[in-house]
Amino acid sequence: MVRYTFIILFLVSVLLVILTVLGETLPLPLSAARLLLGMTLVLCGPGYALQAALFPRRNGPDGVERLTLSVGISLALVPLLALILDQLPWGIHWGTVLTAEVGITLLATALAWVRWHALPPDDRWEWMMPRAFAGLSGVHPRFWLYGGLIGLLTLDLLLLLMIVRLAGVGEPVTEFYLLGPEGLATDYPYRGVVGRPMTVTVGIVNGEETTMEYRLEVVDGDYLLGYAGPVRLEPGALYEGPFSFTPVRAGDRVRVAFLLYRNGLPIPYRTLWLWLKVEE
Repeated sequence: MVRYTFIILFLVSVLLVILTVLGETLPLPLSAARLLLGMTLVLCGPGYALQAALFPRRNGPDGVERLTLSVGISLALVPLLALILDQLPWGIHWGTVLTAEVGITLLATALAWVRWHALPPDDRWEWMMPRAFAGLSGVHPRFWLYGGLIGLLTLDLLLLLMIVRLAGVGEPVTEFYLLGPEGLATDYPYRGVVGRPMTVTVGIVNGEETTMEYRLEVVDGDYLLGYAGPVRLEPGALYEGPFSFTPVRAGDRVRVAFLLYRNGLPIPYRTLWLWLKVEE
């Protein structure tokens, strides 16, 4: 039973990486599957692997305690990873979060497998059928493992539906995003030099029900680093193009804000940030 859970963790991690790399080319069913796999991995993947590596013996925690540890450790890792990633040059975005979660899960799974497999068979911890179901001799213990996974995926689906409901999907909004200079989500500039222009790709999608006029400013505190616009977009139209700005001060963590205004209003409608290391 334990070896099957290790295999499932490995397959879920690899499949999630594949679906994420495919990105926007996925049809809706596979996009939903990617979200569900991601939620499952975050909720219990690294925690289960770590507790299995820490307690590979039969005389360790029982099944309920292990499930509790799996969820608790997994949830505790999320803010810890966020703090670590925030201090690294790559920052916090989908690529770094996915790499960290999958990396920890695979490393812990490999360690757990080595420790578990090195023990004598009689000392290895195995999933056992709960006493309450001991009389159901015709039900294979593997049934409870697969049933638990199906239950977890069902919970993920309910959470997804709740998020969709609360987010008000279908309401008209403007999409505003940044890509690297080559138009990819993996090559954001994180290092710069004072007085030397830097380039990103700016994307704006008019999801409103009427024609909109947009203006973009890039600021570092009170310093204006660059501006563009106005850009006039019809409903459903997309603008995506290069945008350059010039850092004016040095620092290890310079926060550059991208402010998107619409229809001449003085208050930013959308805001994005980049953390830069700027040298003299």
